Amino acid sequence: MLPIAESKLKMEHGGDIYRKQVDLDFSVNLNPLGTPESILRAVRNSAEHLSVYPDPAQDAVRRAIASFEGISVDAVIAGSGASELLLAVVRAVRPQRALLFEPAFTGYTHGLKAARCRIHRAILRASDGFRMQEDALTKLSEFLRKRGSGISGGQDLLILCDPANPTGRSIDERVLLTLLDQTQRLGVPVLLDESFFLLSDKAELVRRDRSRRLIEAYEHLFLLRSLTKIFAMPGIRAGYVLSAPKNIAALKAQLPEWNIAAPAEAAITEGCRVLAETDFSEKSRVYVREEREYLAEKLQQAGLTVQRGEAPYLLLHGPGTLGQELLDRRILIRDCSGFPGLGRGWFRIAVRDHTSNETLIKVIREITEEET
Repeated sequence: MLPIAESKLKMEHGGDIYRKQVDLDFSVNLNPLGTPESILRAVRNSAEHLSVYPDPAQDAVRRAIASFEGISVDAVIAGSGASELLLAVVRAVRPQRALLFEPAFTGYTHGLKAARCRIHRAILRASDGFRMQEDALTKLSEFLRKRGSGISGGQDLLILCDPANPTGRSIDERVLLTLLDQTQRLGVPVLLDESFFLLSDKAELVRRDRSRRLIEAYEHLFLLRSLTKIFAMPGIRAGYVLSAPKNIAALKAQLPEWNIAAPAEAAITEGCRVLAETDFSEKSRVYVREEREYLAEKLQQAGLTVQRGEAPYLLLHGPGTLGQELLDRRILIRDCSGFPGLGRGWFRIAVRDHTSNETLIKVIREITEEET
């Protein structure tokens, strides 16, 4: 475990099509089925309300989320994407130390640095497929043990991602509950980022009321969800947090009075109806799983090392020049060389529609054949 007071990790994301010439973007992870027409229609209709302020209490939006999740309205708050809510959680908790299991989303480091929080990184091993196994419990115990040794007398924070980004690995539910049990005993807050959960295989394996049961059982848990990914709408920032009512009140104090705009209100409200009343999410997961397996098999045949996960993206290892060679052909993938625990040659690719996936495989084969 590496304590790092001031990380040099850059705040980088996929989707940088503004400074690069890109025809196919595999660097962002969105539902390949696209945005449902009813959500597009709701967003277009929201233009009729641009002359009035959104409801600062988010009554309609929070009711829609609460109805879908089966929880009380006072246990949810919406935000302009998961990133805004992540920063709000950190500001509300005000941790002096935080534990990250790496490799992990760079936004965590960004938010923790902004709060001048000391970051401890537990590096997961490629040889274990980047799975969080029993040794994760040991690393958490080591981290928590130091809070009573005079090293830190302040608040701690554990950040988890399920499924993890960029590895795509879901956390075994037994391991997750044991981690939450450990933190619960000591009153340590946990941010559980489930931004990709609705598109993951795990979403089909857990009970429908899982979210409610988690936040009722663990009073220091902040469960973060994104609708950007499942509905392929990154241009409309849409996410929410589920937590105990007292935590939601603390989060609201860290957000602007009007933190979601009318188009986002419409997208979230209609999105929750789609999730609750249609089979859109189930169809999406089936499509993602089939295309992910297709990509993994073809990439391995092309000579690349693929980490098989359960998310709408794949982490792979190949020639260090692969990213640039693809970009030269106007295809963008996510360079993961700067992630702690990874390095040169690691990349993440999104699972896209079949035609786009075929194009990527064809170009990668051409590149690898040229190198041999």
